[in-house]
Amino acid sequence: MSVQLPLPVSLPADETFDSFIDTPNSQLVSMLRQLCEAAPHWRQHPDLLSFAQQRLPLLTITGGGGRGKSHLLYAVCHTLAGNNVSHLYLNLNQVQDLSPKVLEGLETLSFVMLDNLHAIAGVYEWEAALFDLINRVSEQPYAVILGTSQLGAASPQFTLPDLRSRLQWGTAFSLQPLNDGQRKQALGQRARQKGLMFSDAALQFLLNHYDRSLKSLMQLLERLDKRSLQEKKKITVALVKRELGVN
Repeated sequence: MSVQLPLPVSLPADETFDSFIDTPNSQLVSMLRQLCEAAPHWRQHPDLLSFAQQRLPLLTITGGGGRGKSHLLYAVCHTLAGNNVSHLYLNLNQVQDLSPKVLEGLETLSFVMLDNLHAIAGVYEWEAALFDLINRVSEQPYAVILGTSQLGAASPQFTLPDLRSRLQWGTAFSLQPLNDGQRKQALGQRARQKGLMFSDAALQFLLNHYDRSLKSLMQLLERLDKRSLQEKKKITVALVKRELGVN
């Protein structure tokens, strides 16, 4: 069962493990898949949670924007939902109007996904609430926090020393960026999932003339999908140019 926030939370249905290009991050993806598969059986096989027993039950995925950190949290959510494992996803970029009290009681869940931890850096009330949540989760035998951040755990932008300490005790993975060939593969794969007719030349044009972050490229793909439907044409270099307003 999933516990929902008092917020409309809609996760992209197509951002799953299968749509994530795991090279060069195969170790992290493998660990996340194993966690999801093991979650329904933790009580019978506590050794499956070995990384959390060795340290705090906290795994943080760090790295620059547009590398797929949120994609991985969405993938975990989709998998847990399919396995009927209690979980919650919260994007800390979108909590300006919420009280830090929203983190209270989350230790009863098997998984808590906190996207964009860097958004609360320097905000004492939120840092203190996160510190308290980590402590409460560490007292539970079958609970894990998965977080993403553009900041490292030791970043001085996290102003609460105790929180920095907790973040450093957890397990951290730095998500590596894709190279051009892998970006092209990711774009082509997403296009095929959507049933889009996308010429190879159009894919290459995007990589040569547009922001190369995966997030920006996937957002542009959505726009091209709509334009392709409107014009009833496959996605070619000419159609891409029209959408971007370039000659």
